[in-house]
Amino acid sequence: MRRLLNILWLVPLLAACSVSIDQIEPAVSQFNGDSVSIQLNGNQLEFATQQVRQAANAKADARAAEICRRGHRKRAEHTSTRNIPTGQYTYVIERLYLCLN
Repeated sequence: MRRLLNILWLVPLLAACSVSIDQIEPAVSQFNGDSVSIQLNGNQLEFATQQVRQAANAKADARAAEICRRGHRKRAEHTSTRNIPTGQYTYVIERLYLCLN
């Protein structure tokens, strides 16, 4: 049992090393002209480094700005974040943006 516990503490460290910003792709979950929701894979980001999390949020911000420009609004402003379960052990992080002039 002690040997197993000695090995288990390495799992988060190894998982964090394997997640890179290139693997994270923000997805648009809804857009209605006035707001846009962008989803990120929560399981990937859970064990990512702080730098990767910040870069993932920046990618989501850029994607939201791109989508808002397609409508009649000029810029996207982040308003809220929530976790949405997608299965027993999986979830997505949904970031909501308002499209403003």
